[in-house]
Amino acid sequence: LLNNLTKMKSTQELKSSQRASVRSLVDEMKPGKSAEELLATYEGREGELVRNLEKMKSKQELKSSKQASVRTLVDDTNPGKSAEELLALYDGREDELIKNLEKMKAKQENKQKDTLKSSKQESVRALVDDVNPGKSAEELLTMYEGKEDDLIK
Repeated sequence: LLNNLTKMKSTQELKSSQRASVRSLVDEMKPGKSAEELLATYEGREGELVRNLEKMKSKQELKSSKQASVRTLVDDTNPGKSAEELLALYDGREDELIKNLEKMKAKQENKQKDTLKSSKQESVRALVDDVNPGKSAEELLTMYEGKEDDLIK
């Protein structure tokens, strides 16, 4: 009898703990049904309900993390559409959108590097024309490739 009472108490404590978890998760997630409705639907299967709500929470957190990445990439790349427009267009395909925005960002960064290198080369050519160091601008650029700043100083 004592054994059975102990088991009943621990079962009740488990159910109480699961019910509290369900209420907490429903308050946090707002799944469209109240905690009481879900508990009534999952009567006797509260553990399953908790697992499902935790899975839903995990998916929502992942989605909001991806949305934050998209917003950051959109701010960095200025693709011509807002982050909200792109997220609506790529709903469910956020990974693809992030991949495309990362490619766009890499291209823009490479273009900036090329522009900077080109302007440094122009500076070297202008200095060679002014100073006449005895070597052509192309020879100096070849010798100092990647170290144009040292040459300009």
